[in-house]
Formats: sequence, structure tokens, C-alpha cells
Amino acid sequence: MSELLIAMNLAYNTTIKARARYELAQQGPRCGLPAPCEAVRLWHALASAWLLQSDKRFWVGIHSPAYPQGLLALKDPPLILFGDGRLDLLTTRSIAIVGSRSATRTGLGNAQGFGKAFAQARWVVVSGLAEGIDGAAHAGALQAQGGTIAVLGCGPDEVYPKHHAALKRQIIEQGGLVLSEYPPGTAPQAGFFPRRNRIIAGLADALLVVEAAMRSGSLITARVASELGRPVGAIPGSIHSSQSKGCHDMIKKGALLTETAQELMEEAQACLPEFKHACVLQEDDSDCHTEMTCTMDTGALQDEELGRVLQCLGHDPVHTDTLAQQLGLGSEDTLAVLTELELLGLVLGESGNRWVRANGVF
Repeated sequence: MSELLIAMNLAYNTTIKARARYELAQQGPRCGLPAPCEAVRLWHALASAWLLQSDKRFWVGIHSPAYPQGLLALKDPPLILFGDGRLDLLTTRSIAIVGSRSATRTGLGNAQGFGKAFAQARWVVVSGLAEGIDGAAHAGALQAQGGTIAVLGCGPDEVYPKHHAALKRQIIEQGGLVLSEYPPGTAPQAGFFPRRNRIIAGLADALLVVEAAMRSGSLITARVASELGRPVGAIPGSIHSSQSKGCHDMIKKGALLTETAQELMEEAQACLPEFKHACVLQEDDSDCHTEMTCTMDTGALQDEELGRVLQCLGHDPVHTDTLAQQLGLGSEDTLAVLTELELLGLVLGESGNRWVRANGVF
């Protein structure tokens, strides 16, 4: 029996309960399992074919020397992992970025900006390739030509959401890694994503929540990371935004209120396991752009009216009509100024004809 079939039999043999398989795994790679069932043999055939299609593809079982040590601290570590991309990223220092699928433009900007800053400092960015914050975090890391790991809630040959297929391909082509505990041919299912989150928490040396509602899977990921002893940060937002409530609750309970990438990197560096101190993509961190805020030079604006509108606008969304009343301008004139400021990259338009200052993370 091949090593892959043995590992897949341990991970996927449904004739044995999951807890029993974890207990058997502790006995060693050749524990007393029954013969592979038909489903395991089918998955093995699909996995073998998938692995042969690219020299970037690999698998690691829980007994492999290449298995990520951080995952062993989980109560239910994945018994096998399939990867497409750089295997060495599994042992490189990393920070996870998670958050809402229904992110605001400010949240997306923060996720992309922090992802870029972490990658510039040679930290691998870990996330889940999901809509919203996850996708923006991966994009930021790629923009900095850095490493990023996308942990999937489906087989490594699948993608969810479908329109992230190009992003997934770019991650692999630019030297990142796509990772899954599910065998090739496994379609995404709702129950897979919460389990995917524990892998994100286990892989990373710290975790940042960008935006999260009170009932969010990101908060579960943060709780797992905290239980593992990883530093956990959260970005505060508007008191009026439902997407900030989860982050605010985390901060109240002890999460690091995170304003710059440097803050969380310092926390993570202090907690790094010994073997990761030498495992960085590059040693020079001097080019890290860690400050995530910028000062708007309103004096440089040619039109005094642009400066007035920008000065009046804050980081909480404001309706056009409300802003017009505050400035003593007509709604149409105010909207025209806001549109011009948006073209300059100084403000962002939110849903419902509301506006905020750009946060300068791009």
C-alpha cells in the first residue's frame, strides 16, 4: 500500500469515527486501520492524478517531517494536507488576516494595506480566499511580491467563490501556496469553512481581524488563535458600523487594538517558535511600510472648495445631504466635489450615497 493511500485511509476512512482516527494517528504512521473503503480508494485515485499534473503540488500527512508544527497544537489537527505552491511557506513566519465577507470599502482597503505591509516585512499572509477581507489580504501580499497562503474550504482543485479563480491562480504563480485538508474533487460545503478556519489560526503566528460582526466566523478563528497562545489584533471602526461590533468586542476582551502593522509584527516576533526565527523569506525588513494612515495635504488642493469638503469629512460615513447642510452648499454641488475627491483618491463612496475619507492604505 502506498504512503499516500495509508495517509488518506487514516484521514478519510469513514468506517471509523473521527475521534478514533485521531487516537490511531498518535500510534504512528502504520497504525492498525482496516483496509481502505471504496470512497478512500476513489479519493486516492483522484489525488494521485491531481498530484502528477504539476511539480508544485504535494501532500503532507500528520507524521511527515514537513507537517506544520503549529497545527499539532489543535484539538483536531488535519490528518493530511494537499498543497499547490511553495511547501516551505508552511514553516515560514506568518500572520493571518480574516474578516467579513461583506466588507466596507474602508475594510477592504485596510485588509489590502496590512497584507501588503506584512508581506513587505517578509511575513507570509495567511487567509481563506473568501469574498471580502480574505481576498483583499491576499491581493495586498501579492502586490508586495510577498508570500501568501490561501486555506480552502474545498478540495485544492476547486475554488470558492468562483470569481476568485484568477486570484487563486495568481497566488500559485507568484510563489504562494493554496492549501486544503480535503482531497481533490471535493466541492465546497458550508460545514467545511468553519473547520478551514482552525487551520488558518494554527498556521499563523499572529492573527488580525479587520472587520467582523458580532456573529462572525472570524471571531471563532480569533478565539482558536487565542487559545493556541497566538497574539490576536483587531482594527477598530465606527461605533455606528455593524461590521465593527465584533472587533470592538474583541478589543474589550483583550485583543490588541491595532493601528499599524508594526504593532502586531512586534507581538508576533516576540512569540515566534525558535525554528521560525531563521525561516523568513528575506532577512531585510527595512523596506516595510508599517504606518497605515496618511496625512491629507489639503493645502495642495487647487480648489479651496475641495479642501473645505475634505476637512469636513471624517472616517465615519456621512450622507451627501448631511455634508451639504454642514457646509452650506447645495447637494448637487457637494456631490460634484465629492466625486472629484474620489477621482483624486482622497475619499471613498459607500452604499446609500454616503462618503468617508480614504484611509491611505493603497
